[in-house]
Amino acid sequence: MKKLLSVICLIVSLMSLASAQSYMDRAEVFERDSLHYKVRNSYFTVKWTGKHDRYLYFSEKQKDGDEIVWLVDSRNWKKSLVYKDSEIMSRFPSGTDGKKEAKLNLGLYNIHFDEQDISRFYVDKGKKHYCYNWRKEEWSETDDSYAGKGNRYPGHNWRYSQDSLYRMVCVDNQLCLGVDDSLVCLTSDGEKDHSYGLKGTGPEKSKAEISVQGMWQKKGHHFIGHRKDCRNVGSLTLVDNLSERPEPKTYLFPMPGDTAVFRYDFYYVDADQRSFRRLTELEKYKDQEMYLPRFGQYCQSGDYVYLMASNRQRDTLELFRVDLRNGEVRNIITEECKPHFNEMMMSFHVLNEGKDILWWSERTGKGKFYHYDQDGRLLNPVMKQEFVSGAVHSIDTAARTFIFEGYGANPAVNPDYRYFYKGSIDGKFEPVLLTPGNGTHCIELSPEKKYIFDKYSRMDMAPRHQICDMKGRVLYELPSADVSELEKCGWKYPEVVEFMAADSVTKLYGVVYLPFEMEPGRKYPIITDVYPGPQMDLVPREFSLDDNYNHSLAQLGFIVVNVSYRGSNPHRGRDFYNFGYGNLRDYALDDNYAVIQQVAQRYPGDLDRVGIYGHSGGGFMAAAAMLTRPDFYKAGVAASGNHDNNIYTQWWGESFHGVHRVAGKDGKPAFECKIPTNIELAGNLKGKLLLITGDMDNNVHPANTMRLAHALIKAGKRFDMLVIPGTDHSLGTPSYYTNVLRYYFVENLLGLPQKDINIINHN
Repeated sequence: MKKLLSVICLIVSLMSLASAQSYMDRAEVFERDSLHYKVRNSYFTVKWTGKHDRYLYFSEKQKDGDEIVWLVDSRNWKKSLVYKDSEIMSRFPSGTDGKKEAKLNLGLYNIHFDEQDISRFYVDKGKKHYCYNWRKEEWSETDDSYAGKGNRYPGHNWRYSQDSLYRMVCVDNQLCLGVDDSLVCLTSDGEKDHSYGLKGTGPEKSKAEISVQGMWQKKGHHFIGHRKDCRNVGSLTLVDNLSERPEPKTYLFPMPGDTAVFRYDFYYVDADQRSFRRLTELEKYKDQEMYLPRFGQYCQSGDYVYLMASNRQRDTLELFRVDLRNGEVRNIITEECKPHFNEMMMSFHVLNEGKDILWWSERTGKGKFYHYDQDGRLLNPVMKQEFVSGAVHSIDTAARTFIFEGYGANPAVNPDYRYFYKGSIDGKFEPVLLTPGNGTHCIELSPEKKYIFDKYSRMDMAPRHQICDMKGRVLYELPSADVSELEKCGWKYPEVVEFMAADSVTKLYGVVYLPFEMEPGRKYPIITDVYPGPQMDLVPREFSLDDNYNHSLAQLGFIVVNVSYRGSNPHRGRDFYNFGYGNLRDYALDDNYAVIQQVAQRYPGDLDRVGIYGHSGGGFMAAAAMLTRPDFYKAGVAASGNHDNNIYTQWWGESFHGVHRVAGKDGKPAFECKIPTNIELAGNLKGKLLLITGDMDNNVHPANTMRLAHALIKAGKRFDMLVIPGTDHSLGTPSYYTNVLRYYFVENLLGLPQKDINIINHN
């Protein structure tokens, strides 16, 4: 009898293993690496040729893999066949050895139409040049090379003044002016962590010329630059365990509340006078951030350079103007932005030699542009409509119009979808929608900006392509992406969904991924893929095949959901975006819980088997959810999580949780930022939790994961942990991490043990 029971148990175990393996195989079949080649015309490109944007040409991929190139006359929008790839290849002339080209690989960027005779285009192949008359279907050899004409521009080394008479460099940490072959040292206060060079120089490189960060006057010999003060900034260390001899890697990393953070000082040089002056007028705030030079950019218009700065609390923004002719500094615009300004969307644009300034602001709650004059006087809001304006795409200074992104104008459409509008700098008309169609849009302008190539899609709609004019009228529809080959394999679109937040008022938008073959009467575990922001969310808006491998994860037998929570999306306005301010650990948890309840009401979801996972901020949120509602979340994977935001980067914690000025120990002003951590909740764990980190993560230091692990051990909790050697924040190639995540949920939510020693390989 015992033998019979043992045999039965063995059979059941083998059946479970076989069933689990068939699940994993199904995930492999339906992941993006296996299916991307079955989508045609998704990555669509167009080109223009002829005067006044006369002709449009594009390639269309056929079911047999062949490509057809079409030419469209914009006067009547009629298209003509230029060539079919397989046929034009057969007509191509043989080489000197009598052999034909195996494959032409022409592509849209390798053919160049004759502007005078559109029936011909030119191709370079090696050292030979060819002309093809597509109306006569004839090749001929020509003497002239057409490839790349008009695509090469004379460069300018930004170290040098425009006339190349002077150059600005750093030698031995000091700022030096180069004149012919000689150097004039302008400073004596440079040092390794406060160098005038982009990188501090050591003694072994003391005579080397290092680049500096700054800008020359366009027509003159004046220079403005800045240097980064890294003195006393704290450091972090990683150990490269895979080097020949394990060695430490140390880097500077200011944390929330630190006394010493990165600072910037600015200087002005008159090269003709060999004079140097520090621009102390720009140093209004001791711990300020300079938001353009911080990214290596200066905004120059005419003889002026414009710089944007904020205080450490990030609730005050100032725009400064520096006159390159004399170094005069003037404050142009000052704005308070409570509780903090939207760093992801804030921008300004200086036009017409500084006479016009476009300034983005959330002062009404919805970010939009305002028109100022050169002295900082507000002239007019660009728009009255209350929807969110985003990044500027292009500006027409002659027509005094500009094209920009817009979000949430149509209440019937997902407010996260990106549209494009034409606005009037002077506010003479309300913005005109240029890109019709329910989806998120991406555009390219024709060379003379007469037409717009618009590609738009949703997660439940493959990309569509159209040509629009500057009034938003659709003039021509190009081929849409074709997913018919996918659908033949049993693939189905995920569902784009709306849910209610925990307040039962605010709409939340996301995506639900379902198994393609759902069994009647069966309940499926629910898994949420989370990322709380606040600077962004990771919910896909445009069509993406198996985004973050969620679609293939669902095929293991799960309902997978990804939603943008309150506090996670800067495109939805100030109040939505700042929902989590001062509550950086917990703000998204109630919404996630509410969404899962609604998923179970709409779909056959099992609330007794709920899983959660995320990476980076998502890993932090996944662990926080497991530890806050330990009876609800049964399994979680927290990868590269910033579980202690007090040791994460300064800008993150201070921007999104808040920082306060306090009295320091020595009586001098200091800053304080205390953020609740996952470590404090470790004793609550009940479910199955897997912690993952890369040992070379210089973004979210592995100490975040180690501290949580230490707290769980002290609390006597059993958990799982994986350290992936040699990997940074991205955890290396996704295949290993992705499959570990799959196995973890299959084992702990489906109850299918995984005994195979080999992780599935992705092809």
